[in-house]
Amino acid sequence: MISAENIKKILVVRRDNIGDLVCTTPLFAVLKSRFPGAAIHALVNSYNAAVLEGNPNVAKIHVYEKLKHRQKLRDIPGAIARRIRLLYELRHEKFDYAIVAGSGFQPRVLNYLRAIRPRHIVGYTDSTNPRSRMIDLGVPADDANGLHEVIAVMNLLKPLGIHETPSPVKVYYRRNAGESNCERLRVGVHISSRKPSQRWPAENFIEFIRFLRREYDAEVFLYWSPGTQTDSRHPGDDEKADEIIRALQDGAVIPVPTFTLRALIESLVKTDVVVCSDGGAMHLAAGLRKPILCFFGDSDAVKWHPWGVPFELIQAASRRASDISTAGAIEAFKKLLNKKGSPA
Repeated sequence: MISAENIKKILVVRRDNIGDLVCTTPLFAVLKSRFPGAAIHALVNSYNAAVLEGNPNVAKIHVYEKLKHRQKLRDIPGAIARRIRLLYELRHEKFDYAIVAGSGFQPRVLNYLRAIRPRHIVGYTDSTNPRSRMIDLGVPADDANGLHEVIAVMNLLKPLGIHETPSPVKVYYRRNAGESNCERLRVGVHISSRKPSQRWPAENFIEFIRFLRREYDAEVFLYWSPGTQTDSRHPGDDEKADEIIRALQDGAVIPVPTFTLRALIESLVKTDVVVCSDGGAMHLAAGLRKPILCFFGDSDAVKWHPWGVPFELIQAASRRASDISTAGAIEAFKKLLNKKGSPA
């Protein structure tokens, strides 16, 4: 076991998507518990940073912007300059440990850490890649095979002498966000997914929302990524949302285009149950302790299922969410309500 008194600063690097960072929140909790005198920093990107806002286990969030997230090409030089300045600032933090959070070997992160120069690097290694030698406290990448992402990330702490079962994922929010005290069932329905195989058709959502209204008189929040499908950089689901809203016509849904991640979090707080595809919104809902009905397409359900909450997961044999029937979703939703509040 490494002496906690000797560790002053730890940097956790998670440069991936929203769900990846949510699955890392138990790691931050364990680090703060085991090293209470250390300042736990996070290096994340502008796309997922809101996941950690208000997290008491994180002393400081360092944010960089991925070049592909720039709206205009002329902004790229400024983004590069800010990234260089950020690496310079991180180098002067003089971190004792940097943890390359994630379930595989990540050579690109090592490029950043070469500039930051922590005393020790913790991460998954690849014996075929010479850059693995930069990681002095390594775990073989094969050790993460077949594990949920939360467990795979937690396994990175073994070289530090920490062997703990991970807690549920946790996303924090403002207490005045307005958690539901409504007697009606409030259902959050998120219709967007980055991967085509994860997308449930609009006609299925229409039929499903009609069921929610008919059987439960539910108040339905309709979430989607704003923008048009033709936007090559950031395609959205305005057309799909409009089709659903027009088909229902009776004010059956409360439209909530999610312009910011923080706005999505604060709205999900108000729901009792969340229906969505595998993706960032699903993991956020788990972090907010919401029971979840989720549709999986061509993704690994063992690795990415909702962590620490009651859930019902549907995945068609074709691994296309479009092949999941509305009848199957309705049956799964009823099962979810029956076990709501039970352990995942």
